[in-house]
Amino acid sequence: MRRMIRNLAVLFPHGVIRWLLRDEFSDTRAAGAVNGTPATPGPGTRTVTDTDNKLTIGGGVANFAPNTVPADGDPGLWYGAVARVAGRVLLFRANWAVRGWSGVGFDTNQVGAISELSFVSDNANLLRFYEGGLGYNWWSLLAATNYDLALVVGTVGGCFFIRSAGVWLLEWTGRLGNTATLYPGIQSNAATFAVDYIRIPDALWLPTPLAYDIFARADGALGSSEIWGPDNQIVTARVWNNRVGTTLVATTAAQASALVGGVAIATVNTGTVNAITGATLTRAGNEVGVVLRYVDADNYVRAIHDGTNCKLVKRVAAAETDVISAVVALGAGAIRVIPDGTAFRLFLNNAAVGVVSTINDAALQTGTEQGLYSTNVGNTQDRFLVMARGSNGEYAALNKWSF
Repeated sequence: MRRMIRNLAVLFPHGVIRWLLRDEFSDTRAAGAVNGTPATPGPGTRTVTDTDNKLTIGGGVANFAPNTVPADGDPGLWYGAVARVAGRVLLFRANWAVRGWSGVGFDTNQVGAISELSFVSDNANLLRFYEGGLGYNWWSLLAATNYDLALVVGTVGGCFFIRSAGVWLLEWTGRLGNTATLYPGIQSNAATFAVDYIRIPDALWLPTPLAYDIFARADGALGSSEIWGPDNQIVTARVWNNRVGTTLVATTAAQASALVGGVAIATVNTGTVNAITGATLTRAGNEVGVVLRYVDADNYVRAIHDGTNCKLVKRVAAAETDVISAVVALGAGAIRVIPDGTAFRLFLNNAAVGVVSTINDAALQTGTEQGLYSTNVGNTQDRFLVMARGSNGEYAALNKWSF
């Protein structure tokens, strides 16, 4: 009996996995003969649009090529409906020989472009994120390169992961799109590419925020952040500390009540350097934003809006340098910084501000506090969210489904 258990542990190192969808493309199907065939090893049934016979299965992959007159979703390969449930995971591996419009993920139907929650290759050789039908450019997509990608459905929107050097990194998390019924699929327009697998495990999994706060408590001291995340996952409550000046809870938002040297900074310590940090800003005057990699009052990084410009600023030994600065309207005020070692990206309202920029000062490589920044007592911050980038293996749970 012990030997049998040991053998099962070797065969199933992650336990017995149940699937809603699993297609390893281990069969062989000629062009025009894929529609209605079962996913291999299953479960799942393939529904295909392919007027020019550009979809084949062989050699362990599904091969897609553009039609004579390229069109979204032709060829397209879809599977049966999946209910939107927070924590539903879709994983796949794709390799683009010729980059161009194409997508993999969840859509609201089984026709055309896949854009409810999906990864998309565009004609500018970029990998894009789509949620709720809107797309955001991300980074250069390399040709003839395997990409292991994962999507995690949220109550609204979802999370986008890429496995790099064996580690799953969180690339984006958004709050757009809440269609109740989703259809997993793969579609081409102008690309030639191959998909090695597409899988949806039966088990649910949600990434856990390092900190989350909507300040939905009595006015007064900041106290501690929320114990429930945006998708009702359990989150560690973090104690707020007023590092410079005083910031309080005021009408379900954070608001500076006293400045020291013209500044108010409040932080939580998440124990993580590579922490994606963001909040929703309302500006009355001067600067409002977030801080990250906070060490002390003279060493930190901040992302702010000053009424005209959106900026990423480094402060080292009390000397300040604009790392990124661009004239951008504050609009809805959703600011976000994505750090990765010495590389930083800045976003406002889901749009990139500037380009990937470098902060390599030794003083700013160890700070594990993130928080709020203001230089006016009328400014407020809400929906404060800190997520691990993943460089310390925080999302290794995805490995059990991407063997």
